Amino acid sequence: MPLVTEIIPSAAAPATDASLRGALRALRALFGDGALLVAGSGPPLERIAMRSDPPSVAPCVPLEAPGARRIAVPTEPLVAAFLDGVQRSRVVGYVAGSPLIYASVAAAVRERVARRLETWREPSLRRALFTSRGKLGETAWHQLVDSGVPVVDITADVSDDAIPVHPVALRARALDLVALEREGLERRLAAEWCRRESRWLWIDGGISGNLAVDERATAFGVVKSHTTLYGSVEQVESILALKAEERSSAFLVGHRPRRAVASWYLRLRTAAGGDPLHGLVRVEISPPMDMLDPDQITNDARARLTAHCDRLSAGILAERAPLSLPDPRWDTLTYGIHACEMYLDALVGI
Repeated sequence: MPLVTEIIPSAAAPATDASLRGALRALRALFGDGALLVAGSGPPLERIAMRSDPPSVAPCVPLEAPGARRIAVPTEPLVAAFLDGVQRSRVVGYVAGSPLIYASVAAAVRERVARRLETWREPSLRRALFTSRGKLGETAWHQLVDSGVPVVDITADVSDDAIPVHPVALRARALDLVALEREGLERRLAAEWCRRESRWLWIDGGISGNLAVDERATAFGVVKSHTTLYGSVEQVESILALKAEERSSAFLVGHRPRRAVASWYLRLRTAAGGDPLHGLVRVEISPPMDMLDPDQITNDARARLTAHCDRLSAGILAERAPLSLPDPRWDTLTYGIHACEMYLDALVGI
């Protein structure tokens, strides 16, 4: 399935205008105003619940003895930079019942320079129109490509007789591809940081699909949502009972076909009402090779892992101020990631 970065207009095409205005201009020329919606009249598709995975508890392999661990908060920051990505998708029209979805994805690393956050290297930005080639027909598809607008076929891997008829199903396929493009931008930036830098990078989200973040890389992921909780019943109860500035014991999570990650839970702050998920994050790192076989872990290897987890946990706790208010996710959204999001929102502009 081709992604946005792999779409190349024909040699005879005019200069590419990937902006929303350029896309709408091309679409009006092909389909007229009747096929188009008022751009910006509805919320981004990312705000519409397309599907929701049920909450679950999954098994994991313990790497440390069970029990909460108190973390001392340092006075000096450990983290040098923050990586995040955003995506914005809107339906701008319909042709033959098939949605025309304009999407923008962006990712950036914001690093600390003289106590301020500045963009490290260049941010990544991609824009394209996502739609079904099979639904549009070959004539309209080639006209769109020749107009210079980057186009992604959301049903390229589907036979004509299996293309979904329901427009919501087509929207869901488009959102999946948009998310893949955003993840690709994030992975490439993380890989570049890990090649060039020895300072610590905070990645928003998990790292299990990022092969560049190995045990030597100075990068870790922080997961803020908890649809899946890891551990036995007793372990999960212990995690939910963590107090502020406490972490759980580390464990190994196997992501197939992705690789395994070492992970642990950390409580940033507690809620007055006792919400067990308030201020709770899960940290992911690439496990050292000598921790991949739990039956062969030595005491020295376990001690090194404990010290490493404690150090990273302390560095994360040091980022709790300033608060990211008025964002409703302020209890787990630290300001470095919040500032990265605001920068990317301004960059994307829709």
